[in-house]
Amino acid sequence: MMTRVTFTASLLVCGLVVSGLGFATQAFARNAQPMAPAKLFDDMLQCRSVADANARLACYDKQVGAIGDAQANNQVAVIDKESVRQNERERFGLATPVAPQLESPAASDRVESLSEIKSTIVSFQQIVGDRWRLQLADGSQWQTLETIAFRVPVANMAVTVKKAALGTYLLRPNGWPAVRARRVK
Repeated sequence: MMTRVTFTASLLVCGLVVSGLGFATQAFARNAQPMAPAKLFDDMLQCRSVADANARLACYDKQVGAIGDAQANNQVAVIDKESVRQNERERFGLATPVAPQLESPAASDRVESLSEIKSTIVSFQQIVGDRWRLQLADGSQWQTLETIAFRVPVANMAVTVKKAALGTYLLRPNGWPAVRARRVK
């Protein structure tokens, strides 16, 4: 009877810890504040309100020069939405610090967080037992954390990698069951 109570208590504690991690992750994501536009850019936009054409041109020249200097000194970076998407795709699965969200003028312009990638297997290597290291066409390398029983990956096979719970990833070669994996490169 004592072992059953101990086992039940252990399950309860494990459940509370996992639940707590989920709530902490959600709270952290909720508290991530969007970055405000750079003051330099806001100052340049204020030039639109200058009525006199010569004064407006002088204002624009001054502010564009300040932005150019800041960019040359790596104090400001100008990026487009496609560059953000490409960078997120290249970094998918790597442990990186959480960057603040860039504020966008309209909800339709926001870049959605990447939740999965699709690629093909370029090469593969068996590492331990039935665990594998897979090189994908996008240059990333993934290592399975579970065994792929009775199956050997095939070059040019389609593969999907999805975000899973608590920062883990599920790798699913075309038509196979998904297995837990981590990105190693």
